[in-house]
Amino acid sequence: MIQFLCSSNRLIESSDSIATSMRAESKSTSLAILLFCLLFTSFIPIVSAGLTDSENGGKLFLACDDVDNCSLSSTAATGEDMISQDIMATPGQSKQVTLEFEMHPMQRELALLPSLLDEMVIDLRLREDVSGWTRPELDISLIIGNSVTDWNFPAQNIPSQTVNEPYRMSDEPLDLQNERLLWAGQNVRLRLTFTIERPSTWELHLWGDSFLEMTIPWSENIEEANVDEPSGDINPVETEFETVHYGALVENDRDCWQFDVEEHELLKIILIWDSVPIEIEQSHGLPDLITPNGRLTGQPEIIISEDDDETRISYRWRALPIGQYNFCIGGKAGAFQPYQWAGLLGFEGSGPIEPESFESESYYPAGSAIIDDSASMINLQRSESPILIISILSFLGFGFGALRLTTSAAVRFGLFTPGVILLLFGGIISPVWALADEVQLEGEISFDEMVDMRLQQLWDVSYPGVPQQTLVEHTGSTWGMLNGENFKLRLEIEEAYLLPDGRYQLLVPELQSFRMDKAIFSQVAKGGTQTTDEGMLEQQTVRFILLSGRSLLLDFLMLEALMVVDEEPTSSIFHLDVDMVVTSSTGAVTVPAWGTRPSFISENEWSQLQYSLFPERISVTLCDCDLDLLDVRFEPSNRFVLADIPDAELIRSAIGVADSSAFAAGIGFILCLIASRIEFVRTKKAGELAQTMFVQSKWD
Repeated sequence: MIQFLCSSNRLIESSDSIATSMRAESKSTSLAILLFCLLFTSFIPIVSAGLTDSENGGKLFLACDDVDNCSLSSTAATGEDMISQDIMATPGQSKQVTLEFEMHPMQRELALLPSLLDEMVIDLRLREDVSGWTRPELDISLIIGNSVTDWNFPAQNIPSQTVNEPYRMSDEPLDLQNERLLWAGQNVRLRLTFTIERPSTWELHLWGDSFLEMTIPWSENIEEANVDEPSGDINPVETEFETVHYGALVENDRDCWQFDVEEHELLKIILIWDSVPIEIEQSHGLPDLITPNGRLTGQPEIIISEDDDETRISYRWRALPIGQYNFCIGGKAGAFQPYQWAGLLGFEGSGPIEPESFESESYYPAGSAIIDDSASMINLQRSESPILIISILSFLGFGFGALRLTTSAAVRFGLFTPGVILLLFGGIISPVWALADEVQLEGEISFDEMVDMRLQQLWDVSYPGVPQQTLVEHTGSTWGMLNGENFKLRLEIEEAYLLPDGRYQLLVPELQSFRMDKAIFSQVAKGGTQTTDEGMLEQQTVRFILLSGRSLLLDFLMLEALMVVDEEPTSSIFHLDVDMVVTSSTGAVTVPAWGTRPSFISENEWSQLQYSLFPERISVTLCDCDLDLLDVRFEPSNRFVLADIPDAELIRSAIGVADSSAFAAGIGFILCLIASRIEFVRTKKAGELAQTMFVQSKWD
């Protein structure tokens, strides 16, 4: 068996069993050289420029040589330490001052912009000749590429003999207008505008006193990544097939290579796309493999695997003609993505990445977020109705008896009335209340409905033309719930585990046998356009499958981790009713996760839970072959402990019939029974006495 290894900054292990032939030794040597090249390239540094050029944690400092020559610099000590100007103005003839700062050097990388400005400090001071220091009204405009965000600071007209505080703000939203990308050649400008109405002198303090800071989560140098140029259908790059090739698709570019194919039974091309933000991801369409006679090869077997670091696609053809081939991949406008590819010639065999190696079923790995399943387990049941039926029949029977008059107030008010009250509340009202709390409440959904809604949501946002910010927002949300939405879920739990801290962790039965592949492919079938004319899954469908596999796994993982209650449940029915709010997401910036949280869980608790629960690695693999197959695997985190589960309860148990209610109903039944017996005996004796008196009076 020969193991094929290919990666740019990481090792990607793909094995292909090949029956050894006379060339086995030479192939092993080639693969060893290939592995060495991959390891060497993993240490190549990335050069930054522009907005990602700062050595101070993403800060850009305001710098000026004079009033008319200002810039945004990544270095604090640049130019003058302060600029100032004397202004002669009156309330009737005010003067407006505008200062512009353009980033230098210009942006030379493609960067993903954050949604928040971390911090901005503008140390602008206004000294009036007589009264002292005041604070003018300040308008700030931050222009990033094609987006503009404006802020306004009101004036402070009460003079002070001490210097006023700088204009300061933090965690301010940026108005990016659904354009989170800053392309090379675009720039960043800061505009300050303030109005002066009295004779005064303004001062702008620099050298680190005035700055702005925003953390850039991702960036890439397009020119350095696009090492395959020039190439195309007319001018393909001549190369050897069994080696590693590096490049990048920039917008609707087309990259082509030319190579010779020797005798083989199996020809495989492994194409690895580096992880980039969804906004600029290429379509990953079927590449063109052109035969020596100028025709396209037939449909290959395709296996697609995706994780946080990359998307790996394996194309496999059998018994192609010997000769010179062209291999071309094409891009789309507005997209960019680096890649690596390598070819392998071999003979028929089987291995762990072959279609035959896929399991026919792909289940969610239930129990991944269970703290300790070796603890004592309790079985949960729904509220029983026999006590309610018996109590109703008893209440009707005793009520009918109560219609008969009695002369004993002690029996009526000492036994019968308390018994009826206990029977009513313990045997009827309490069970009815418990049963009412176990039904599906208004607005609640079941587990299956939650899954269907989540898959439909992901299907809708996977369509071409959906704004990329919308796609990121929906796929990165928790359980598909966006900011401000209310999440109501009803679950029937059969088992619970006692945790060391006295709380109980619930076991969601639907997760124990949930088939992720069946649910996802059912949504694909329901969505309609499933395959292209060539039989290959549409790229929108492929993207949906990979996204939904990852999203469902993370949704279930978070749900499983938060199924904790403080007290022992009295019913198997549980209700979840929470308002969701936006929060900082986790995972890769290209595929964020858990970007919304229940409002009653604090930001700090949620961040700690994210960090400890997020898996070490997630892999979603699709085999687009004769029978579409899906494999979802992950390496769970070893950091998740009991202390990471927030104290606030996410879910509550239905009220249930308490043992005290059944006990009260039993006492009430006994009291009513005793009262009825006493009344029956009294009535019988009274009848006998009346009969005796009647007989005596008749003979007299």
